Amino acid sequence: MTGKFLRKSLLASLMLLIPLAPFNARGEDGDEVTRSLGLSEEQPVGVSRLPRPASLIAENVTVVTADEIAQLNAHTVADVLQTVPGVQIDQLQTPGGIVLYDILGTTNRQILVQIDGVPQNFVSSDNLAHLGMIPVQMIERIEIVKGAASAAWGSALGGVINVVTKSPVADRSAAGLASASIGKRATSDLRGEVSGTSDRFGYYLTGGTIRSDGLVPGNDVDFRHGFGKITYDFLGGAKATLGVDARYTDAGTMSSTLFDMSQTGTTHYVDGYLALQVPLAERASLEVTGRGGLRDTVDRRSLLSQSLVVFNAEAREVHQGYTAALNLGDAHQGVKAGVEYERIGVTQQELVRHAPGSDADLTLTRYSAYANGTFTLGRFSLLPGVRVDHLNLLDDAVSATLGATMRMGENTLMRGYAASGYSLPMISFFGSTNGEVQHELQQVTTVQWGMESNAVPYLWLKGMLFHNNVWNVQEYDYQSGTMRKQRQHRHGVDLELRTSPWHGFALTGAYTFTDARNSNTGAELDSNQRGPRHAAKGSLSYNNAAAGLTCVLTGNYTNWDLDTPGAHSVATLVDLHVNQKLLPSHDYSPELFFSLRNIFDTKLYEYDFRQAAPRWFEFGGRFRF
Repeated sequence: MTGKFLRKSLLASLMLLIPLAPFNARGEDGDEVTRSLGLSEEQPVGVSRLPRPASLIAENVTVVTADEIAQLNAHTVADVLQTVPGVQIDQLQTPGGIVLYDILGTTNRQILVQIDGVPQNFVSSDNLAHLGMIPVQMIERIEIVKGAASAAWGSALGGVINVVTKSPVADRSAAGLASASIGKRATSDLRGEVSGTSDRFGYYLTGGTIRSDGLVPGNDVDFRHGFGKITYDFLGGAKATLGVDARYTDAGTMSSTLFDMSQTGTTHYVDGYLALQVPLAERASLEVTGRGGLRDTVDRRSLLSQSLVVFNAEAREVHQGYTAALNLGDAHQGVKAGVEYERIGVTQQELVRHAPGSDADLTLTRYSAYANGTFTLGRFSLLPGVRVDHLNLLDDAVSATLGATMRMGENTLMRGYAASGYSLPMISFFGSTNGEVQHELQQVTTVQWGMESNAVPYLWLKGMLFHNNVWNVQEYDYQSGTMRKQRQHRHGVDLELRTSPWHGFALTGAYTFTDARNSNTGAELDSNQRGPRHAAKGSLSYNNAAAGLTCVLTGNYTNWDLDTPGAHSVATLVDLHVNQKLLPSHDYSPELFFSLRNIFDTKLYEYDFRQAAPRWFEFGGRFRF
């Protein structure tokens, strides 16, 4: 039986099961889809920058919880986002390595990534945030905003990936977890955490390592991480939180005998923040945060045959920021207004070629003020927002959004918004000359509209249409050594479905179509400027609490539509994850888990020296106490 036949059989089975699920589900517990965003009970569980019920969020938002992350046996945020509709990871190789990504076709340089409010984007490395170097053990949830979000978040032309870390365990003085796994090519993940609360003092600590000889040649990884959080609850309801995050990775990204070239690099993140939340009145509160840290990276490229370094680039960023925000009203009638200050010192140099203009020593500062509101009248809610950013080396930015949600009966919600936003230009060896930054920001106007409904019993459906106009998009021409600017437009559709459990089984499905073109010529954008034209994702899960067993089978189809000779640009990656509690009736039972990734050993690459990971397996165990 060939892999192609198995893939077709699996997809056919899913297509048959999906329409049957809502009717057969009537025979079980009669509950609705428990994670129906916007149709569940009114709780402030929306994105954390604007805490409001999900039914009062106009943007296209997906939230992934810690329980869902654990079922995937994920190592890093990149593993998780590979399963999120509308988000695409370019190549999943060895855990802990560098990955590229996009949201609805918008590339990673235009997407803001934060951990507890601390930005993770390397402005000196094309504004890239290293999602493959954010471990999942510390994560409570991941919030993905798919579309322009600058009115609330700043430099977020294409969206936001917001990581919210775990809070201290509230009902115990000490609780924890130890986890270990081993897989192909000595790929190991060792991690642990301990947490607790005593009186008003709470703590959460975690750390671990990911190491591998490389699932792909030249892609070895040595990744170490640690995170800690301390909280204190004052009399009167005020709360202080201190967080520290440290990560280091030494990884190979490429080894090509064809081009006689290898590439390795190191990356450090050290961040800290102090946040204070103070209730001022019954419907008013104040949030004050200070943060700072450094991030640095080294990129080395060598000739394999001569062991000769031909490129050695280093970049360091020292950043600090301060925010103050006032919350007035509640999630249904309220306003959040705030001010921010950010300073980023950027130092970069290339030590081998010393190309003219390759070095830079500059400081970016940003002063910001914003206000976002929610005004609800019956079934209708209006959601305006505005933000002004003053930057010392760049043009000032004014971002705005106007969104609305409307309940159409008890089981259907309509939402939509129009927005303008921006992202920083390229500040790198190719994006700046002699430390001078181009003044023009990358800017966007967007319109999104859609509906979600569970009017069909036990089936949740969501669809969003989007259209983005983006201009001042920078692309470096390596042949001429010059910077080009383009005007682009992207439009498409993002569809999702989810069923209620039926005898422990549940299905999810998603399809995203993106058409990305040069607005001046009408030509389709190059592969490095867009995501896949067609992408489909789905999962079949089984959960038997009495037996302590969970199984998740995920599928990810992509069509990158590449014209590179020899490229494998169309692929379906299928993974299986199994978790078994040894003592199902005990909350702190030891667990065994097993994952088989890329079951059909599917090839996916633009160039054969940078392939997605082949079929690989791992197994391990967790012990909670």
